[in-house]
Amino acid sequence: MNKSFSGNYIPFYTRLLKRLTPFVLVFIIAYVQVTCGRLSRGEMANYRIYWLIFFAICFLIGLYYQINRLRTIVNEIRFTENNLQILGHDFNSKFEDKLVLDKVMIEIQEEEQGKKNVRYCLEIYSEDKYYYLNKFNDWNYQTLAQIVDEFKIRTGKNISGNDFYQELNKNTK
Repeated sequence: MNKSFSGNYIPFYTRLLKRLTPFVLVFIIAYVQVTCGRLSRGEMANYRIYWLIFFAICFLIGLYYQINRLRTIVNEIRFTENNLQILGHDFNSKFEDKLVLDKVMIEIQEEEQGKKNVRYCLEIYSEDKYYYLNKFNDWNYQTLAQIVDEFKIRTGKNISGNDFYQELNKNTK
């Protein structure tokens, strides 16, 4: 019997814009400080170009890291006889992956979003592949709990982070 669970699709550029907005603001403040602030006067003026190069390199490294982290989003999970099928988007192009259910492990993770604000995510991994669900608040907690229940029924395995399971059932978006 096949069972399917779905989340919401968030386009790559929307995810990128949400994640990079704080970095762009910090870069603009640093640029203004270097060109117009204290760093542009006196002896530090000789090093202004080095500061700009330093900030540009930091920005590019941060951009690379964020793009690499944001590129993949999972939209649908399907349980088939012996496989777990993962459907999603890599950047904005669709991808599909099948994992053997016996080799799959699931972990519930808690991510702190600020003071007294947390988000629960599922990490699905098998050998060298791993996928995250709900990194962008695109899955309902009840759906995540149903995925965990279906995984337990089909494999008989326990999951890591089982203490967060009650929170998944209790919290709804």
